[in-house]
Amino acid sequence: MSRSKSSSDLEIWKDSLVRLSAGSSAAEEIAQQIQEVIIARDLAEGLRLPSERDLADILFTSRPTVSQAIRILVVRGLVESRRGSGAYVLRRPEASLASSMDLMLGINLESVEHLADLRLWLEDAGVREAVDRRTTEDVSAAELALERLRSSTGSTASWLSADTQFHATLVRASHNPYLASIFEGVHKTLMNYEYRKWITNGTVPTWLGRRHADALTALHEPILFAVRDRDPSAGHLAVLHHHQAMEEHLAQSHRGGAT
Repeated sequence: MSRSKSSSDLEIWKDSLVRLSAGSSAAEEIAQQIQEVIIARDLAEGLRLPSERDLADILFTSRPTVSQAIRILVVRGLVESRRGSGAYVLRRPEASLASSMDLMLGINLESVEHLADLRLWLEDAGVREAVDRRTTEDVSAAELALERLRSSTGSTASWLSADTQFHATLVRASHNPYLASIFEGVHKTLMNYEYRKWITNGTVPTWLGRRHADALTALHEPILFAVRDRDPSAGHLAVLHHHQAMEEHLAQSHRGGAT
């Protein structure tokens, strides 16, 4: 459950963050400081971070630099960005798994295709099990996640958080916590890599613009409908179609240098 920021919450950050050093990679340093505070203080999931303005004041830096730092934390899986609301702590067990896989990917970038295959296999297995095990509450949660996904187009960081929530919600409907945790770690690592350019630059790929909200929703809906309708064949096809379509979107953007 989210919690609004109080003066005592802000004091935590004032006491923990330090002014940036000269010549530092500002956004990276800010992201690292915030990450260390989250871990060292064991901040609760759902705690809202100070506003970008407050963080900029504390660190004597600009709001765009803070915004870039928040985007870095989004792709690390430590922070969730909610459009019009702010950034919130998002700590899950899969965070350490994602860090390990991120290191593996950094050592061998050519292995990204293997990671994409693993994500596909895990989601396919999760959806197959969710078809049998899902509850009414699981379906309702996935429907809310889909609506959030629709409203998040136009912002790469917000959409990345919403996309992760949608897919993870469906895989969690398998009621296998290990499968769900591994899937979410793999998903976040892959998204971190694939979306790194737009996250770093604060830009949005053409296909993620707001005018494409209906098309992106239509790409995700069949997965939800298959789980809701307990249709394993439709689930398999929907997961595969989503995987292929998103790979094509990303490939076109990377080849064309699209923003």
